[in-house]
Parts: sequence; structure tokens; C-alpha cells
Amino acid sequence: MARTRLKLLMLAVILPALAICWRLWSFQLHPAAHHEYKIRAESAKLRTLQPLRGSILDRRGDVLAESRSGFDVHFVYSDLNPRHIVIEVVCEELARLGDFPSAAEMEAGLAGNIDIGKLESLLRQGLPFKPEWMPLATWIPPAAAERIRRRLGPRRYFRDHFELRAMEDKPLEASQPHFGLWFRPAEVFRMELTLRRLSQSIDRYDAEGLMHRLQLSLQKIEAMVARDIRSDIQSGTDALFTRKKERNSRRIFYRRGHLLAPGISLDSVSRIEYNPDLFPGIRIVDSSRRVYPHGEVFGALTGHLRQLNNQDLKTLEESGRLLDRYPKVSSAEAFAVLRQEALRPNDVVGEGGLEEHYDLSLRGEYGMRLQQVGKNGRSGKLLASLSSTRGNDIHTTIDSKLQELLYRQLWAECAHHGHAAASAALMEIPSGAILASAAYPGYDPNRIRDASYHAEMNAALGHQTSDWLLDRPRSKALYPGSIFKIVTAIAALENGADWEGAVDPLRKYECLVGEQKPFSMRCASRYGHGHLNLYEAFEASCNNYFYYLAARHLSAESFNQWARKLGCGDLTGIDLPPMGGSYDRGFLKNPEGVKGEKALCMYGIGQVQVQMTPLQALRMVGAVATGLKAAPRPWLVKKKTPDKIHTRNKRTAAIIQECMKRVVSDPRGTVHGKSGLEDFNFAAKTGTAQYKSNTPRYHSWLVGYGPLPKPSIAFVVVCEKSRLQGGDACSPIVRELMEYLAAKDPRFRANQEGPANSSGEAGGERR
Repeated sequence: MARTRLKLLMLAVILPALAICWRLWSFQLHPAAHHEYKIRAESAKLRTLQPLRGSILDRRGDVLAESRSGFDVHFVYSDLNPRHIVIEVVCEELARLGDFPSAAEMEAGLAGNIDIGKLESLLRQGLPFKPEWMPLATWIPPAAAERIRRRLGPRRYFRDHFELRAMEDKPLEASQPHFGLWFRPAEVFRMELTLRRLSQSIDRYDAEGLMHRLQLSLQKIEAMVARDIRSDIQSGTDALFTRKKERNSRRIFYRRGHLLAPGISLDSVSRIEYNPDLFPGIRIVDSSRRVYPHGEVFGALTGHLRQLNNQDLKTLEESGRLLDRYPKVSSAEAFAVLRQEALRPNDVVGEGGLEEHYDLSLRGEYGMRLQQVGKNGRSGKLLASLSSTRGNDIHTTIDSKLQELLYRQLWAECAHHGHAAASAALMEIPSGAILASAAYPGYDPNRIRDASYHAEMNAALGHQTSDWLLDRPRSKALYPGSIFKIVTAIAALENGADWEGAVDPLRKYECLVGEQKPFSMRCASRYGHGHLNLYEAFEASCNNYFYYLAARHLSAESFNQWARKLGCGDLTGIDLPPMGGSYDRGFLKNPEGVKGEKALCMYGIGQVQVQMTPLQALRMVGAVATGLKAAPRPWLVKKKTPDKIHTRNKRTAAIIQECMKRVVSDPRGTVHGKSGLEDFNFAAKTGTAQYKSNTPRYHSWLVGYGPLPKPSIAFVVVCEKSRLQGGDACSPIVRELMEYLAAKDPRFRANQEGPANSSGEAGGERR
């Protein structure tokens, strides 16, 4: 019996011991359970590690945009201006008794009671400021004073720098005692003193500028607080609960760091870091700064960065990609899944250009550090970590030296001749790779987020070019004028037919003016061009000849067919974010809306019925350069497949190429003799389009390709609202371009033995 009892006792002891050992083993050796136990047993703090954004480079590896490490000044408002709690409580308590200024009004008026400069000077010399105490509120009833003392008494800042005093003087209407609240200026004006010292340590900002930036940050905080309580207000939550939530939300934001001054120097960092007592509430934060070395030369092409707006934050939160809204992360594996395409509320994203189109690739991915936090708040053991992933570099097809040359020349011509704006672009043939895409005016992406910069640019350019932020080569649709005669000629050679039969490029047509003009529209020539064939009409840019082709040989459907084949009315496909509407697509009127002889005539010379962007014009001339085999798709980073073109007439491409060649090489061509362009080996077409009727201003174009006979590049230049016609306005820019290209490829130099021969006669005004 005793032996049985002993066995039962041993069993009762051993079984619980085995269970305990098994549980301890599972915690120590089983990974998932061990990790869960560790997270439960320890308080952990997650710190995200911001990735470095990738660079944008040109074809030679020169930097167009890069992120550089730097330093920012951040402020913690609760430390920078601790008096806000005191003022908030005092205003709440006194507001119960009747009308009393709000906390914001009291804050705004408080600094006017003291000379901050004098106070700062005395403190720097170690001298006391007189008076030592100043009144904040001079009539506080005993009950209100007791509530203020009860709410603020536990705060050491209040006990050290504020004092509730019984007042001896009594108002006539009150016999009860009352109190006054007094403060010490040297400590209560901490914010103003700190900003003044900070302005002396940072060269870029003065005290007023820092205070303005601080106020803007506080306005953003108020907007975020309002967003936090908006749903409660809309759902009709109790007003007392809503006020408490609003106050708590505001105090949470006040305890966080907010940007005050970006991009300070290392000297400024040293002065602040080595004197922390002089800069309470100020933090130095490592940061990366996006830098655009070429400034306005590449502004619209590279784009810039902007802060996330409320719509961005809402979209990120709804899709679960807002890092601050994630639940507590307990492992690197979980964070690796959550961080994909995730952002934090204070992040920046690409806006316009390559920065926006390739934003996901450029931005990289966040890293993390999960650390144990002890009872004293200090960081302890590292529990988990994951490195941030740097964004990818973007290698473009751009030649930065050529882009710089074109931008400077565009600027010079606009300044000299008064063009409202100008654009130029080049592409490789047949690949479609963009070598340059420049426009004046441009904007500096380094300064685009400064409100003062916008005011400065609007004041300087707004009267003539209000859309200075626009990427003009891809998004500025203009009437093409006579460069559209390329489309008219191709359509006539391919589809043109009437009682005279198919269009013969050698058949002559007489250009008459005055009362004898054959169409309601007139030619640009004052005296008429006489009898011309297609080659001569191209050289002289004779309107009457192309009225004849449009009205007698073509229909609106034929125009539409070939205009679309050559890229009009369609997106170019370039890897940049589209703007929508007619900006990138241009305009091409539906055939049903083109009725009557006048409408067809206008179509034939590129007015009214069609608008093209410079890149669309570049596609058109690029198609001619390929022999009408394909219309290249322009691209900057990822290669695009060109659109194939099929012609019925095998001679069409050769005829158009010969026409464009004679525009440069023949003495009667509209380019020959302009800025010495006849010295270069290329083909071209000029265009002059009125942008308003009865206005002596034009959109002046020049498109072309070279070297001949095997072209490797196509180009477009356009000057907006110019007083000059196409050949005169654009030839100085094209001259600089040809000099640059000829230095790299001698084939761009023309044969100097003599001018090319041409058939027929042509004269009159050149367009």
C-alpha cells in the first residue's frame, strides 16, 4: 500500500515537471514561439530607415538629378515653446467666465510686450533683464486660480517660471479678492530667443523667416488635427469627447519633430550641436536632398519632388501602403512584405517628367530596426533589422552638353527677338532615342517648392508666358503652319486624284494673287510665285500650290489618314507622364467637321484644323528621314517600337526627301542663306503659322534631318509668338545645332564646290 502511494506521489511530481520542461524547450528552441514570447516579454520600438533615391543620368553618365546627404533643422514644438500649455489652460479657464482671447490670439500678442533683441543681448552678456517678472493675466477669480494651480502645478516649468499672485487692487464692481499670473521673460520667450540665435547660426534664414516657416508648420499641424477629428464631427460624436480628442491629437503632433530649415551647412550643425542649451527644442536630422545640377536646363524634363498631399495619404492608407498606419511589426520578414511601394506621411514623390514617370523605380524601399526599449526609455538589444534598398539609377538617352547648348541658344533668341517662348528637340534615326528636349522658359527644380520663386517667375514671365511650368516639347500644341505641307504632299502623292489624274510632282500650277487668285485664301507672296511644280512649291513654301493640292486632289479623310499615320492627333508614346486633353495629343479635327473649300485649304497649310506638339512634328519629320518606312516613337529610358508605314507609291518618300533637301541647298529655298545653313548637309522645312488672326505674331517652325543621304538625326525648332517667320526665327538656333553635330560627324558639312541644281523658276516671299 505504501509503495503504491509512493508511486502515485512520484507520478504527480514528475508529470507537471515534464510539462514545464517541454514548455520551456518550446520557448527556447521553437523559432516562432520563441519570437512571440520575446516580443511579449519585451517592449520593442520600430525605427524605419529611409532609402536613398536613385539618380537620373544622361547617356554619358553625367548627373541630371541626384540625392545628396545633408542636414535639416527640425523643431519639437512642446520643447521649443512650452508656454503653449500654460496659455492653453489659462485661456480655457478664463473663457468659462466670459469673452477672453483665444490661445492663438494671446500667443500672437505676447511677443509685442518685450524687446526680444534687447533680451537676447542681455542674456548673451550674462546680465539680468528688467523687469524680472511681467504680468500675463491681471484678473483671475480665486476659483479659476485654484483650477489653474491644480492643472499646472505638477509641471515644473510652470512652478519655476510662472507665479499666481494675490492682487491688492480691486475693480470697483467686485469686492472679492483676485489673482494675477506673472511670468519670467527670460524663460517664457524661449521660442523667440531660440529662433533669433538660430538665425545667427544659419546664414540662409533670418529670425522673421524662421518664424514664418514655423507658423506654416503649425498650420499644417492644425490641418492634420482637423483631419483626425473630421470623422467624429461628421458622425455626431459627443462634443466633449471631440474636444478632448482634438487637444490630445494636437499635443501628440507637438511632441513630434517637424522640418524648420532644410539644407544647413556643416558649420551651422557644429554651432548648434555644441551648444544644446542655447537651442532647446531644436534637433539636427540627417537628410538627403534632391539636387539638380543643371537647374532650369532640365527642369521640365527631369521634373521635381513634392510632398504627399491629402489625396495621396488617403489613397496610400486605403491601399495599406502608409507605413505609419501599419500595425506593430515584429519581424524583418513581415516588414519586407509591408514596405513594398510603401511611404511615410512626410515623404516626397516625383512630380512631372522622369521623376514622376519612374518614381517607383527611383524611390527604393524602406529598411527597419526593431530594438528593445527598457523602462527608462533607452534603446536596448537589437531584435530585428532590415537594410533599406537604394532606388535604381535611371540612364537616359539625353546628351546634356547638347541640351545645355540648345537651352542657352533658345534663351538668347527669345531675349534678342522677343519670342514669347521657344522649344527644340532632337532624336536619333531610326531608333527614336531623344538626344535633347529643351525649352525656354524653363523652371529650376531646385527652387520649385519655394512660393517666392513662383511669385518671381510669374512677375517676370506671366505677361507673355503664363505656362512656364509646361514641358513645351511634348505638351505645347501649336498650329504647325507650312511644316504640315509635308503631310499634304505625302497625302497628295499617295491618294490624290481627280479629273487630271494622279498628282505628278513635275506638273506645274500657276500661283496667282489679287483679283485673279484661284481660291478664297491668299498666298503669302505679294506678287505670286508664277508657275511651280511640287519641288519649287516646297522651296518657296507657296500656299496657292498647296491650296490646289488640298482642295482639288484631297479630301478630309485623306488628310486625316496620313496625318494620323505620321503621328498627328496621337500620343507620341514618350516615357513621360501624360498631361491629358490636347496637351500631349495635339488636335486633329474629325473629317466630318472639315467642310468646304476654305476648310480644306486651311488644312493644307496647317492652320485651324490641326495643332501639333514639337515632339509630334519630330515624329513626322523622322518618318520622312526613314524613307516613310516607319514613324519613330521618341523615348528617353525604355526603347519604343516605331509604327510601320506602308506607301503605295514607291517614289513618294524620295520625292518628299528631295523637296526638303532643296529647301536648304537651292538658293531659292526658305532656309538657304539664313545664318549660313547652306554650308551644312541636311534637309528641312520651314513653317510660319499665325496664332491669332490679324496679329503680326507667328509660331515659327523649322524641322529637318541629316546628314544626307543616310540621316542619323531629326530635329525640330519652334519659336512661339515671334515677329519673324520660320526661316529667320529658327535659323540661328539650327546653326548652333549643326556646328555641334558637325564637330562630331563631318558628314554634316556640305560640299562647298557649288550649290545644287534645281528645275523650274520660283520667287517671291519665302516662308
